[in-house]
Amino acid sequence: MKEPLRRKARKTALTILYIHDLMNLPIDEVTKEVLEKVKLNEKNLEFLDKLISKIKENKKTIDKTIKKHLINWKLERLSYIDRAILRIATCELLYFDDIPPKVSIDEAIELAKEFSDQDAKRFVNGVLDAIYKKIKNEVWNNL
Repeated sequence: MKEPLRRKARKTALTILYIHDLMNLPIDEVTKEVLEKVKLNEKNLEFLDKLISKIKENKKTIDKTIKKHLINWKLERLSYIDRAILRIATCELLYFDDIPPKVSIDEAIELAKEFSDQDAKRFVNGVLDAIYKKIKNEVWNNL
């Protein structure tokens, strides 16, 4: 089965965010190191650059959005992988109008299935679904 178009870029972003968070290294430095080892086509590289830039620019807003939708959890207590997955998908939900929300959420669930524990897919789905519903309600309320 062929991998969805942007999945390799998302996996690379996951690696970058995981290392950045775990080792507390500058994100640009981690990105450079990872890209020396991972080969992406031009479209995936362009998407990765945009994704990492948006996360870097808007990390406080992204984290604040995630925190509002965590029930009985603190962002700091989540695993590094789950935190990175939520940041990627939340960034897409907030700042990438060209990506359908269902795609962002489905891709996050796939990352959770592949890289996290058994319960992560339900947890990630629940948090992202709540974020999406909030965003959708805000859009409708502003019409």
